[in-house]
Amino acid sequence: MSNSPQHSGGYLPPEGEPERDPEKESREESRLDTERFRRTTPARLRPIPPRRSSGYWRLVTGATTYVMVVGGMADYSEPQTRAAAHVLFWLLILAAMLVTVSREHKHGWDPGPRWPYAAAALGGAVLVELLVLLVGSPTIIVGSVILLGFASFVLMLAG
Repeated sequence: MSNSPQHSGGYLPPEGEPERDPEKESREESRLDTERFRRTTPARLRPIPPRRSSGYWRLVTGATTYVMVVGGMADYSEPQTRAAAHVLFWLLILAAMLVTVSREHKHGWDPGPRWPYAAAALGGAVLVELLVLLVGSPTIIVGSVILLGFASFVLMLAG
């Protein structure tokens, strides 16, 4: 056994073989192995094509949230406040439609249907007023909590 720092652990190479540098060999082997898998186009130069969003889930989610919030506050606020909330909601729906139209023009997509925006704007406002007249704000609040709990449960199942 040798105590020299050159041969740690007590291992001495056989007398007849010259010492090899294992780092140099592994570097050469790994370089040769990876040459076959080199990219022809760098990832930074590949454009990511824009895709149209699938469905109207954002619109439905926004309209549902609007119905829950405005319906829940209806008995506890002035009618003018509810009217202002309707106008604000309609303006937000209009802004969403304009963003969609501008994306279609920008990327050269075929125009999508516009009726879901009108249906969400009018349907949300009508549904709020009907629910307030038929069941009242406390019931809307309880229903909203139940709906949000169910949605949270489904989202947790999805991961």
